[in-house]
Amino acid sequence: MPTFAPAALARTSAALALAAALAGCGNDPNPAPLRRARADGRPWIVSYRALGDDPRSLDPQVSYDTLGHAVISLLYDTPLEYQPFRTDPYELQPCLLDAMPERTRDARGGDLYTLRLKRGLKFTDDPCFAATAGRGREIVAADLAYAFQRIADPAVECPVLSVLQEPLPGLGEAYAAAKKTGRFDYDRPIAGVEIVDRYTLRLRLAKPYPQILYWLAMPFTAPVPREAVEYYDGKPHGGSAREQFRFHPVGTGAFRLAEWRRGRLLRLERHPGYAATRFPTDGWSAAEEARFRPLAGKPLPLIDEIQFSIIRESIPRWLLFRQGWLDSSGVSKDVFGSVLDAARELTPAFRARGFHLHRDANPATFYLVFNMTDPILGKNRKLRQAIACAYDRDLANEIFFNGIFLNAEQIVPPGVFGHQADLKSPWLRHDLALARRLLAEAGWPEGRDPATGRPLELTLDTTVDDPESRQMAEFEKGQIEQLGIRVRVIENLWARQQDKVDGGHFQIVTGGWQADYPDPENFFMLFAGRNAPPRGSNHSRYANPEFDRLFDQMRVMDNTPERRRIVRRLSAILNEDCPVVLLTHPVAYALNQPWAPRVTSNPLVANAAKYVAVDTAMRDRLRREWNRAPTWPAWAAAGALVALVAGAFLWSARHDA
Repeated sequence: MPTFAPAALARTSAALALAAALAGCGNDPNPAPLRRARADGRPWIVSYRALGDDPRSLDPQVSYDTLGHAVISLLYDTPLEYQPFRTDPYELQPCLLDAMPERTRDARGGDLYTLRLKRGLKFTDDPCFAATAGRGREIVAADLAYAFQRIADPAVECPVLSVLQEPLPGLGEAYAAAKKTGRFDYDRPIAGVEIVDRYTLRLRLAKPYPQILYWLAMPFTAPVPREAVEYYDGKPHGGSAREQFRFHPVGTGAFRLAEWRRGRLLRLERHPGYAATRFPTDGWSAAEEARFRPLAGKPLPLIDEIQFSIIRESIPRWLLFRQGWLDSSGVSKDVFGSVLDAARELTPAFRARGFHLHRDANPATFYLVFNMTDPILGKNRKLRQAIACAYDRDLANEIFFNGIFLNAEQIVPPGVFGHQADLKSPWLRHDLALARRLLAEAGWPEGRDPATGRPLELTLDTTVDDPESRQMAEFEKGQIEQLGIRVRVIENLWARQQDKVDGGHFQIVTGGWQADYPDPENFFMLFAGRNAPPRGSNHSRYANPEFDRLFDQMRVMDNTPERRRIVRRLSAILNEDCPVVLLTHPVAYALNQPWAPRVTSNPLVANAAKYVAVDTAMRDRLRREWNRAPTWPAWAAAGALVALVAGAFLWSARHDA
């Protein structure tokens, strides 16, 4: 009988056989869908997306960053939401509520808002609902009230408490009582939050505060089941610890959490009992009539599953999009020139693929944040002004944003009431001579301590999401070091950076603010003294009595000429005190695949995925075309395998002879 010689021959043969097989296979990097078909037999539809990192928390009363809200808004519905198409002006509409809140004037000068829930809406199924054997129970007014109680609980550390406690009586008092006793009493109602009946809640505001409607469209006021918070507390039960509630959402939204593999995948699944909203019946442009009219009034969501791949770097995200494995992508600076022509339109190659291009001037502002409690930066305004003057924003815009961003001269972005195009800051023009003069007046001539000759040393914290973040940090370092100051860059993962910012453990940090709602109060609240963490998002910890007085006056006003005048004064105060170096207002270019064109045109709609429709037949066809494997590797591998086996027989025959 023939004897095959070395074992290596067998291993080589197996490897070549595997290579031949793989050469003809697809290269889909996405996990298999949860199901192949719905219960009614229709195809199971998946949307493939990417996140730059894991969310820090999925607790709606805690998370206050765009990454977290991108997921939370799909898991938790809010009393109100934004109409997905209307932006001039932005328009709110009922979500969990049966109608818009009824507003009446209180005899004491405040406002009453009556909120009536839709009936029959339910939380997602979860073991925390012991009374219903794990079936999600109906949402009631007590769940809305519980959300406001959690806002006031010191243990929750809700970042908007300081904003809402001003107009809503009882929040501040409940917070103070819990701080004193060390325990929040959830059996004691909040004074300004009244449960009228099973489905009706009334908010009693101490003074007019029209922005309360915007807060009802944010996750902070999303109803949460008390059973879930108490069940998922991270403590040992029966010998093992349950996951913390912030990682185990039990919500009311269009989707529920199906799987979360940290650093790899976050998977959402359609909430089977979802009935809160349907596709709008109007609001889109005439050009979109043929596309959206067939969807009007349909139950949401239109898809069954969302796969968020956790991909920290922009180039891998882009390559996956190019191959069709992601349904949407931003246009980063690395690919901008190949995607868009000089007129900022798609190049012929990308038009031929059928990609959809979107340009959005986001209501947001980017900046560098100074820690105003830092002994070096916080007490030296001229030092902060010098750093601002040294920063070349035009150069940064060209290098990192292809020249498309808008230089910021005020914290309020274009499109939001109070933005005034003629308002300019004296410290935001690139002027190194002025910067050096200011630095000398600040007591650091040429960036050195005149007593010791040692250079001033500062730290700059940044995230390490992708190489672009590192490059930006190095650029910012170089801008400051032009003055003779030494800067040490500290790189952090997203969650670690947020912890340092909240704790005040930094000197300079990169930052930005995307509008929660289209009102100047939402931007100026970032600098109100009482809004320092953990009670708010004043991460600079800026405090100015004049600013706080004008802010309190402005925030409750309607949009009048007098309010515009106060907004201008507030902007001027910030520009002079320089708690941040204003950089840009972002302009975003994004692409969608031809099988999943974008639906919403409102940048404030965080739960846009529930409106998305996917043409799965088109996706399957185009993916095959774009990723057709060449046949020569398979033939080459097969040929090599045949030659190897034939040689083995000849070798064996000679040695057996």
